[in-house]
Amino acid sequence: MNNYLFFKGFILSQFLNFIIWNIAFIPLVPAKVAPYVDETYSSKPDLYDALLNTFFPISFVILLNVSGESGSIKNILLPILDDVLYNTITWVVPLIVSFSYDDLLAIKIFSIVNMCLHVVCAMTAIFKWKTIKIADDMDYSDTIYIFLIIFPVIVIPAFWIVNITTRHDFGSINMMFLILFGFLLVSIILFIIHIFIVKMNNDKLNSVLAVTFFYAPNILQTLLIILNWPINFYFVKACVFILVLSLTRNVSYFTGKVPDEFLATSTTITQMFLSQFIKREYEVDDKDQKEIIDEKINEIKRLMDEKINEMKKAMIDEMKKDQLKDDV
Repeated sequence: MNNYLFFKGFILSQFLNFIIWNIAFIPLVPAKVAPYVDETYSSKPDLYDALLNTFFPISFVILLNVSGESGSIKNILLPILDDVLYNTITWVVPLIVSFSYDDLLAIKIFSIVNMCLHVVCAMTAIFKWKTIKIADDMDYSDTIYIFLIIFPVIVIPAFWIVNITTRHDFGSINMMFLILFGFLLVSIILFIIHIFIVKMNNDKLNSVLAVTFFYAPNILQTLLIILNWPINFYFVKACVFILVLSLTRNVSYFTGKVPDEFLATSTTITQMFLSQFIKREYEVDDKDQKEIIDEKINEIKRLMDEKINEMKKAMIDEMKKDQLKDDV
């Protein structure tokens, strides 16, 4: 009995010592970290990057494969998404940068003016609430189309050329953008002279220039801002993501048929007109293509018949020669 009590007391005392040691004294012992652990590493940038890289292909598949009838997500939300992406690239990105730095008053004023004009343009189209098929024959759609083609290619290059030169920042990157913006500005001036003064029309060239005038200024502006005022890692990744997503949507207007029930937003109207312009000048319709193929097939048949006739004639002549030799 005494041994049992002794053993029980010993176990209890050891247990109490263990509890007291772990609670009272372990916090005083410095913690040790495994040598392969990088305590200076922050997972936030990589996590953000991984989420964007994961989300992009998912959104890419959704945007290309989404389907539905009139009034569905395809015909209403996608045109609105196109408007949001376009306006984000056009004035939201420079506006964010202008409020993030102290010495960018000119960019702030430019972005606000740009915002007002584009919001009025976008709201006008949305309030009309017409489909592409109906808006195609309405006057306001022509006004929006002309504005979104001419305004960006004149105002955006002119502003950034003045901005870079007044800041006297002539590094290699800014010089490259000066050349590109200058090329756009000269191109639109020559384009206007070519159309309205010389009155010479080259529809193939005009269609390519119109597409360039609509897309190039905003792309160059976004890249210039990212390179000069990156703010932080997250801002750069977000800008690149939005730019690539916008370009993905833009390509869809030229690679497939846009439904007639698409909501006629400002960017949808413009890109629809551009795609029609390009397809009319560079694509052959099915009937003409079939006729061309038939002509090619007939031409090949004719050439083959001529070759066969020549071979027959040569064989007959050879047989006649052999027969003459035998007679001799």
